[in-house]
Amino acid sequence: MTTSLWAIAGAIALLWPARLAGPFDGAPLDQASEAALIGGAVAVLAWVFPFIFKRPLVRSAIVALLAWKALTAATVTQDGWCLTFTSPVPLSRATGRVPHSWDVRADWRSEHPRCSAVMTSGFETLERFPVWFYNLPPANDTQPAEKSDRPPHVVLRLDLDGYLQNDTAGLFQILIGEDVEASVSIDGVVQSAPATGSGVTVPPGRHHVQVQARLTKSHWSLEPRWDGRNLWSATTATMAPTSGWDWWFRSWGRLVPPLLVGLLIAGCVLAVIERAGSWMAIGAASVFGALFALIPVIGSNALTRFAPGLLLGIAALPLPRRARNQFGVSLLVLVPFLALIIVMGLPQAGIFTWYSSGDDWWMFQRYGYRIFMEGYWLEGGSLTFWFQPLYRWISGALHMAFGDSSVGELYWDGLCMAAGAAFAFHIARAFAGFRAGIIAAALTLMLFTMGPAWYLFGRGLSELSSMGLLYAAALCALRGRHGHRPALLAAAVLGTLAFYTRLNNLPMLVALVGMAWPVAQPVGGWIRPRDLLARASRPVAAAILLGAAGAMWLFTARTYYYTGVLDMFHGTQASHLSVWKQASTAAEGIQLLSGSLMMVLTMSDPPRLDPRAVPVLFGVLAAVAGVLRLGRFRYLPLNASLLCLAGMVGSFVARGTAYPGRFTVHLIPVTVALSVCAVSLFLTDARLPRWLRRARQLPGTTSGLANQSPTPE
Repeated sequence: MTTSLWAIAGAIALLWPARLAGPFDGAPLDQASEAALIGGAVAVLAWVFPFIFKRPLVRSAIVALLAWKALTAATVTQDGWCLTFTSPVPLSRATGRVPHSWDVRADWRSEHPRCSAVMTSGFETLERFPVWFYNLPPANDTQPAEKSDRPPHVVLRLDLDGYLQNDTAGLFQILIGEDVEASVSIDGVVQSAPATGSGVTVPPGRHHVQVQARLTKSHWSLEPRWDGRNLWSATTATMAPTSGWDWWFRSWGRLVPPLLVGLLIAGCVLAVIERAGSWMAIGAASVFGALFALIPVIGSNALTRFAPGLLLGIAALPLPRRARNQFGVSLLVLVPFLALIIVMGLPQAGIFTWYSSGDDWWMFQRYGYRIFMEGYWLEGGSLTFWFQPLYRWISGALHMAFGDSSVGELYWDGLCMAAGAAFAFHIARAFAGFRAGIIAAALTLMLFTMGPAWYLFGRGLSELSSMGLLYAAALCALRGRHGHRPALLAAAVLGTLAFYTRLNNLPMLVALVGMAWPVAQPVGGWIRPRDLLARASRPVAAAILLGAAGAMWLFTARTYYYTGVLDMFHGTQASHLSVWKQASTAAEGIQLLSGSLMMVLTMSDPPRLDPRAVPVLFGVLAAVAGVLRLGRFRYLPLNASLLCLAGMVGSFVARGTAYPGRFTVHLIPVTVALSVCAVSLFLTDARLPRWLRRARQLPGTTSGLANQSPTPE
């Protein structure tokens, strides 16, 4: 619990907007360096190596950064100029003509904002302008956007207001695009030269600057300059007149956040190196990390998608014993993979995404805006959830951190993939050893990147988020078996969030009860309930079941609050997509059911044979064979088998449409883990774990296997 509190404090310290504009000045993370190091590297380290928050250097840097930002918030005037957009028509159902941008420094909590955003750098192209709100029109949610709702078919008014403080005379100019008409006034006197590019000489002193602009078509740019340099790096430009303290802080204060962020990252890296205790492991992680960071730069989409396959080579490395565990896979597999994702997202930093109109991606974005910018925190954009619930809150929170850019959604999806790979590793390693675990983790990532669902990453849908939260909950539940109470609480909370993110995963949430048993518990032992109950961890089962019950109760209560209907699935697509409701005869129902089932197993819609779906299909068949106690399959892990089969339950109830591969995402980690475990069963006995060799020597029974424990690596 202490580690979690320090992680939260670290997030606040890093994202709290600094008063002085500069490197690592907090949210929004709209520079490539900020997105990569704060939104990427630090988030990765915190996700895969939470022990870093135990380091004194890391904690000291967090406390110092919090103290610095609190001090400057009370004494220093905010850098930047107030940027206000005015639309000819309302852009959303609860937004007037002055929209909000995703800028926590502006009036994002005000219904009628004075500032849409805070400008601290120039905008070279239209996509650099904080006009994400053009993803909102029309105001009627039931209608798709028209061409006339977006540039270049609209006219937008821009007002810029701020103060300029200069010790010496300098040349002030504003570079504008061909489709921008601007007028500038300094201390109430209209100036023509600044907006024509030639500039105007401004005498020393404090000056009030106002810019009015008309933005037409799409060739936009607006870049304030001082003596030919970026205005905010060359002089002092603030939201309000500066105070006496400003000058003393500004002479050196911009260097403080980069220094403290550097100390924090250094502390994290030192903690990881110390934990590794092996220069071979550190060297291999560095080589793979550098290689994976270079792959997106090369620009080959095929190589990027195949990249996780290179991680299979880690299984052949002679790593020391202390690196052959969950830490080892995080260092050697997850970190290089996430380096790939971070570099992939850098071109998106500071640039907003044009979302296609009328689809799920578009709706989730609009809902996120309604929650955070318009204040509908519980309603979430709709009284009932025809669209899946929680992702709208997730996307909104990511925009609050990264601004208009959608790069945060790509990074979030990468972390969710890492959680799935970590689960696959844990199951395969406990069952068949470290190398099998590495293979399972790498294959899981390969199936994500090379599979048909690759297009989902960074696009803003709920499947990947629900998958990541679900497997993070499973890992916490497995840790909770050893009496770690915070892990039990985390398992219940993460499982609840996974269900809220995608309601179809309710059976998998309940199946997390299977994590009450160790990986050594064979699925074939289900015929002996007494033995199963004896080995189950009651705290884990209680945490999962109570969490699931609480999640369903709260969800139903919210629906009842808004509609007066006491039905958890009221207003959702549960009835609309029901397999059996669509069928008029039993034969048609069976046909629809088989189609729904095969769509999930083949990762294709309509179903068709796809070699990439082999691990999924084989994993499901292995789980079924294990439940039926067929041959060696009965030795497969009970907990993974239950989770796998629960993931198939949804296809027997509802049949989704569109977005091929999205309905299989939740099965990839567990089916890959089961496939690797199943293959290991058919290797020679000498290569099997000792506990499994002993168990297989028991003639015709699994009762003895239930009492065996896996030999530690």
